[in-house]
Amino acid sequence: MEEYKFFPHEEERRLLMELKKEKDRKRRKEIEDKLIHLYVRFGEYFKMSSIPDPKAAKMYLQMALKRKPNHPVANYRLAHLYYNEGRYAEAAYHFHRALSGSMDEPLNDTQAMLSHMLLVNCGIFLASDAFKQIEKLETKPYDEETVERYRQAIYLLRIEDFRRAFYRMITPESDEIVTEETYFSEQERLSPHEVMLCLGDGFVVRYAGELVELEYQSFYALAAILHSERPMTGEDVRKMLFQSFFGRNVTDAAVRKMFERLRARIPFWDDIIETTRIGNKAARRRKQGVSYRIFCRASDIFPWE
Repeated sequence: MEEYKFFPHEEERRLLMELKKEKDRKRRKEIEDKLIHLYVRFGEYFKMSSIPDPKAAKMYLQMALKRKPNHPVANYRLAHLYYNEGRYAEAAYHFHRALSGSMDEPLNDTQAMLSHMLLVNCGIFLASDAFKQIEKLETKPYDEETVERYRQAIYLLRIEDFRRAFYRMITPESDEIVTEETYFSEQERLSPHEVMLCLGDGFVVRYAGELVELEYQSFYALAAILHSERPMTGEDVRKMLFQSFFGRNVTDAAVRKMFERLRARIPFWDDIIETTRIGNKAARRRKQGVSYRIFCRASDIFPWE
């Protein structure tokens, strides 16, 4: 299945026209909420697309925040974009706004936990930069008595020990945050019957020495099936992946076509996935004896969460 095609300008134009004509205050609020939802939706799309466009994603999320500055998810998504660009002050600001945003649309528990975790990282990176500036300024004249008095209040003397991004490794048995060293070293230690899914600059799947790069929705579909403890029907995938995770409706026929393309795209598909039946419906599951490891950032979210 080809990636869903969005036409944000057409939908935006229609909603803006409705908003301009509408006089009823309650109805105007409803239209504006739809407009904000549209901006957040397209911000997420351009962030997660197989060819990400961070500039477009930021533009739409900022448009949402212009209308509703305390929108938790818009702040959360924008914070991630700034974080990935190394703009930690902006990221920290928007993670904080996401956590203290509108209570009628709060972050879910996972998003809140990751916001707090990445706020810690933002603080570490900002502190590291400050330490560098301290080292530069120590070569210049300064009031030693005043500086020494404040120096005693510094909690971290070796900021390098903490300057690590949080990474996440998911297996059938565990889901843990790991150091950067572990994250990369474990990718070289896969067993012969272990599938590696890596979510970084792209969406990569590796098995038995073969490597395939997928578009984002196929990647998440494969991850969901490998992770599931029971066989997943097309309806299961449609509800979990498209309705709940991507927030849109597709037909069962479209899901079947996606799996047909996935099987053709992945040369080792039949080695890792088997098809069974639940009643009169086809279902897919991870083959017995096959394991997996998912490597991603701690901030990444999956359909089952």
